[in-house]
Amino acid sequence: MTDLLPHRHPRPAAPLTGGARFIRGFTRIGAIVAVLVALIGLATTITITTTTYNNADSSYRSAKCIADLARSGYSFPKKEYSSYPDYSSSGCTGFYDHSYNTIKEVIAIADAPAPTFFTGDGPSVIGWGLVITGLVAVVAYLAFWAIGWMFAGFTREP
Repeated sequence: MTDLLPHRHPRPAAPLTGGARFIRGFTRIGAIVAVLVALIGLATTITITTTTYNNADSSYRSAKCIADLARSGYSFPKKEYSSYPDYSSSGCTGFYDHSYNTIKEVIAIADAPAPTFFTGDGPSVIGWGLVITGLVAVVAYLAFWAIGWMFAGFTREP
């Protein structure tokens, strides 16, 4: 009785059947695929959200530049085959965002408050991106689980 370790019973052996191994294996693969889908979807959602905000901000800054020139008396030439002003001669970057806007419309855009992440399309893009990512991840997991069950049905149990 000098043994300080408590008495240990051997673990009962409960081997998995072939079908259970298929289900367990495909469930694990499905979990890995679902995590990868979630990571890729999250990165894509963040990229799209950032791009959407940057485009809105660039459009606002170009409208501000064009509006400042128009208020200072600069005369924009007309486009060759259109009645719209040609903003490319102004030297403002991002003028193509307003190619088919009149000067009054561009001034109205410039007079509006500057876009922020929360006043633009950012929250909507993030929300839908996360919903779609979550649904695709769940579908991927369940598809692999179902494939495991299908293969398990073809195994011969003793």
